[in-house]
Formats: sequence, structure tokens, C-alpha cells
Amino acid sequence: MVMGELVYDVDVVVLGGGPGGYTAAIRAADLGMEVMVVESRPTLGGVCLTEGCIPSKTLINAVGLVENIKNSEKMGLVSKGVELDTDKLRQWIQTIVDNLSTGIATLLENRDIEVVHGHARFIEDHKIYVDGTNTNIRFKHAIIATGSRINELPAGIDLPLWTSATALKLPEIPKSLLVIGGGYIGLEIGQAYAGLGSQVTMAEYNPKFLSGADQDLVNVVIKKCQEQFSAIHTGSKVTGIKKIKTGYLVTFEKNKKIFNGEFNKILVATGRRPNTDDLGLDVLGIQVDKRGLIATDDQCRTIKKHIFAVGDITKGPALAHKASREGKVAAEVIAGHFSAFDNVAVPAVLFTNPEIAWTGITETKAKEKNIPFKKGKFPLTALGRAKSMGKTRGFVKIIADPESLLILGVGIAGEHASELISEGTLAIEMGATLEDLIVTVHPHPTFSESMMEAAEMAANGSVHLLKRKDNA
Repeated sequence: MVMGELVYDVDVVVLGGGPGGYTAAIRAADLGMEVMVVESRPTLGGVCLTEGCIPSKTLINAVGLVENIKNSEKMGLVSKGVELDTDKLRQWIQTIVDNLSTGIATLLENRDIEVVHGHARFIEDHKIYVDGTNTNIRFKHAIIATGSRINELPAGIDLPLWTSATALKLPEIPKSLLVIGGGYIGLEIGQAYAGLGSQVTMAEYNPKFLSGADQDLVNVVIKKCQEQFSAIHTGSKVTGIKKIKTGYLVTFEKNKKIFNGEFNKILVATGRRPNTDDLGLDVLGIQVDKRGLIATDDQCRTIKKHIFAVGDITKGPALAHKASREGKVAAEVIAGHFSAFDNVAVPAVLFTNPEIAWTGITETKAKEKNIPFKKGKFPLTALGRAKSMGKTRGFVKIIADPESLLILGVGIAGEHASELISEGTLAIEMGATLEDLIVTVHPHPTFSESMMEAAEMAANGSVHLLKRKDNA
């Protein structure tokens, strides 16, 4: 150790304490390696836990409870109205975040994984320096799991606009809210604030929402949004934002026409970018692509065999569950195990109202790539459990190979889509056929039956739907 300087020697150093990072660290420690984690935030859990997945889903659940109470009158349950205590809701969300973050810290402590808080930068092939701590860490292997951050506002717009992180702290419930960006973040938070009482307007630059999903899934959500929102502007560009006494004056351009709108608050939800700058990657000879992503192989290795990268900074969907899986793979490879990120399907979920989810190949992608398929679609209006709960919006769709009947993809719009999609993902990973789903006994009455029914529709037709009779 150099005087005034802390120097550590470890088997594995992990840059980032989010889903990919802390999972990698725990797995590596469980495999017998000495591990350190460097996290720039004061708490563990990354964006997902501190300002993304967990707070947003906690808020969405609370808003969903309110809607369920309002919709219960048709079932004979009459309430005298629901009052919102913003302070208690804010405290509830923060309690959930704090408990989970503390839990992660406990898991690392239990495995003697030391955590250093600060910004890590590579200074040699096997050495990093942590800013503000006067700490150097020598390592045999490194796993980069630094995640992503919210896209910056365009040049010239320097106003106190909301980001998703701001909105999830519930600073206030504005009378009117403009959401710029119709991706999953914008849709989820926009619906949440509409449920809290804000008049929500959504502006999306592209002509359609969620280009990565099949449009029939998206349409189910958009139809609900049309009932909840004051206005939806697709194919619209925000060309100007001016601060005024009551909030903001916004100028839009659509079809070469200009129009204005006034809003109390504006939420900018225009995507995220990977945290790969200022890591000292140039010292390692590692380059990033035009999107800022690091290239890796199926073992999560970079061009430097002892350096691994996982999560939002690598190609593929920027999802917490993908990062966690990659983190385990990286740790196992370092430990000398045969492991690879060779998953066939990574499910995507939107916790909108209703939820939508998909896994495997989408119908849109199959058509684009001229992949032959047959499709089965089962509406929730024909499902007993959905009817009993008054949750009949949506459907389950399964696409399969027309010859082998192997399941290629599953799409779901409706209640519990986030839970049901795992069965579809497992089916694809295991190489299941339509018959495998059809003959698997699904409990009745449940939403899971819709998976079986959709498989029947793709094969021969469901017994619970009218059979089409061709004209003689």
C-alpha cells in the first residue's frame, strides 16, 4: 500500500450495483471468488430500484387499486369515494425502495463483498481508480455493469422539466401534464398520473407507439389511453417550450402545421443512453458503437478476455432481467464454468393499463423476415376468470411454426400479462410445441387458461369460441 492511498487486490471487481452488477457480484462470491463492487450512487440497486422499475410499479399498483374501487360499483360494492394522501403514497414508495436496497446491501455483506462508493475509471489493464476515495483496485477480472441514464434534453431547452425520476417522487399532482415520448416510460407514468387526477396529454414523434411491439397489443393500451388522456398527438414534434406564469407554453408541429398548448408540468420521457463514457475504456482499447454500447460475445466478454460487460451497456433490450442473467453468466465464466447467454427469448413487459408483454419472435418481425407461421388468438372476453373479475380487455396470441408446430412467440395484452409471459418464455426455451401447451392441464378458472386456449386456436380452434362455418 502506498502512503495515503488504499490499494485492494481482488479476483473480481464489479463496476455498478444495479441488477446486473449486484447479481454478478453475489454469484461470483458464491463461486468462491473475492469480489468488490464500485457503485457511484449512495445506495445499491441501480436505476431499476431507485428511480425506475420498483417505484414506478409501486405507484402503478396504488393507482390500479383506486381504479378497481371505482369500477366495483357494477359488482354491487358502493364506496363513498377515495381520497389521495400524496405524502403517505410518497412515503410508501420510498419505504419499498429503501427496504429492497437495504436487502441488497445485506446480501453483499453476508458474502463479505466490500462496496466502494464513487466513480470507477480504468487506469491500467488490471487496475481501476475510484474518484473521490483515493482508492485503487487491482483485479484479475472486471465486470462492467454501469447501466444507463436518462437522455439529456435537446440543446437550447434549459428548463426545470420533469424526468421519470422526478415524476416518480410525486412532487405534486399537476392539473395538466404533457408527456413527451410514447415509449414504455411515458405510457406507464402518463397513465399513473391520469389515475391520480392529472389531465394528461401525450406527444410522440413517431407515427405509432412502441415500434418494437405488435400493433394489436399496443392498440389495447392506446384505446385505454384514449379514455384516460385529454389528447394524444402521434407524429408530432415539440419545437418549442416557453416558461409562463402558469407553467409552460409548448409549440407542436404535425403534418407541417403548428399548434400550441399550455401545461402546468412537462415530463420528458425520450429514452435512455448507456453509461459508457468516462470509464477509461480507451486505456483498455475497448471501443463503443455509435449508441455507446460495448460489444460482447455470448459469454459477456469484451475484446479484453478478462473484462466483461453486462446489462444496458451491451446490445439487446435494456431490461433488468436480461442484465441479471448476463451478470450470472459473466461470473460463471470467470469461475471456469461452461456458461453462455444463449437464451432464445427475453420477455418484454409494459406495466400499463392493461399490461402488455411479448416474448420470442413477434408477428411483425416474422412477417418482415418472411418467416412462415400460424397464429392463434384468444380474447379475454371469452375467459371465465376475466369475466368474473371484470378484466376482459385484451387477448393472448401465440405464433408457431406451421410444420413442426414449435412455439415461436407469444404476445399478451391484458390482466396479469407480466406473470403469464413467463410460461410463454419457458415454452420457447424448452422447444415446446402447441400440443405441449394444449395437453398441459391449466387450473380453472384462471388467466393462465388463456395460454392453453390460444395454443388450441393456433392448432385446431378452441372449444370455448364459436366455430366459423364456411358458406356452402
